[in-house]
Parts: sequence; structure tokens; C-alpha cells
Amino acid sequence: MPNIQLPDGTVKEYPAGSTAIDVARDISDRLAQATVAAQVNGAVVDATRPLEELSDADPIPLKLITSRDSEALGVLRHSCAHVMARAVMRLYEGVGLAFGPTTGNGFYYDFDLEQPISEEDFPRIEAEMAAIVKDAEPFERFVVDRDEALELEQGLDQKLKVEHIQTGLADHPTLSFYRQGEFLDLCRGPHIPDAGRIKAFKLISVAGSYWKGDAKNKHLQRLYGTAFFDRKDLQRYLDRVEEAKRRDHRVLGKQHHLFTIAN
Repeated sequence: MPNIQLPDGTVKEYPAGSTAIDVARDISDRLAQATVAAQVNGAVVDATRPLEELSDADPIPLKLITSRDSEALGVLRHSCAHVMARAVMRLYEGVGLAFGPTTGNGFYYDFDLEQPISEEDFPRIEAEMAAIVKDAEPFERFVVDRDEALELEQGLDQKLKVEHIQTGLADHPTLSFYRQGEFLDLCRGPHIPDAGRIKAFKLISVAGSYWKGDAKNKHLQRLYGTAFFDRKDLQRYLDRVEEAKRRDHRVLGKQHHLFTIAN
């Protein structure tokens, strides 16, 4: 029976296996719906993980993270990267998964894919993402040992993930995965409780990249996107991006015939 301490100093005992969502629900159903992640011992974690797994402290220090907290947006965007990757795998054959981290303004995912993705494909991918978000399926975390992780990725024919387990994660005895519907990915997390928490997203651009950033490695396609908890926040961001483009000195210079840029 863990004791949980909230930021205001309140300490309360909860049943074994309780999660941050359970603590939030004990306070109010509205707070439980608003909770997207948690912070335990200074680390941002899934709000759906049993708290005893996350700390040996007594009481366990817990902060509930909602969309108002600065840490929340990164968790949301990481989860949206998974949604985007799932949509791409539904729409294209033979998709190899690389990495899908967050960035300062959004996220990207690198794909090993023979068929090129262009901006003309974005509406179709976004429509599939919207269908995934509408289903609001949970992000389910599980942990396996390295051998089982290798078997999982080999069974999925994810060659880049297999290589990463064998090399970059060679000293990790256990590895975590996240499942959302039919989509399964090797990932540290954390993630939002379910895809329904994603309220606004947009694909931004596509570019080339290399596996692990090395030009000697396999060439990949990098798909960029962004996500927000509110459609108004997304629109404000897109407006800022467009305004920055209009103010770009390279664009203004050519428009006013101040200089030319040779390719």
C-alpha cells in the first residue's frame, strides 16, 4: 500500500498497483481526464504505470501533469509521432521504422520506405491519423528481456530496430515497448494515456535523412509534424511559421530585387 505525496504536501495511502490516473481520479474525474502524464522523483513517466514501479521512496513524490504543464506538450508530441508512424504503416507497404523523437516545435519519424512520401500525400496520412485519434486506443507499455525484444522485432521484420537492439542497446538487459492497436514500437516513452488526448496536429514537411545520422548508413525519409492540445494553439503556431516565411530576408530580397541567390 504505497503512500503518495502531492506537491502541496498532502500524503495519502493508496492500494497496491495504483497509478497517477487513479490518484487523479480520487481527487476528481475531471482531473483524471486532464492528466496526460506524471512526474515521479523528477522524471516524467506514464500516468498509467503503477507508482511502486517508479520509486522506492516513502512517501512517493507525485506531480500530476496536465496540458497546462510545460512537460505535457513533449509527451503529447511523442505520442503523436507514434500515431503518425501507425498511419504511415497502414497506408504504405514494407515500412521500416527508425526513430521518432520530439523536436523544439514538434516531432518527426524516420522511415525506411521505397515509395517516396510527398506533401501531396499529407492529407491522406492526416486523415488516417484522425481515424486513429478518434478511436482513442490506449498506449500500452510492456517490458521484455533483450532476447524476446529481438524476437519481436525480427518477427515484425523491423531490421533497423533489430540492429539497434544488437548495437545501441547491447548493454540493456530489458527493453520497453508500446502497443497501440496493431502498432508496436520499441520505445522508452512516456506516452499519453490514449490517442484521444491529441486534439490538434499537422504534418509540416518531409526530408531525407540517414540511419543514426550517418551518411554512410541507409537513406531514410523523415516526416515532420507538430501537435497541440488545442486547435487554436496549432493555428497560432502555423500563423507564426507563415509570418516567419514572409519575413525571411531571402524571400524579401528576391521579391524586391535586392539580390539573387544562385543555386
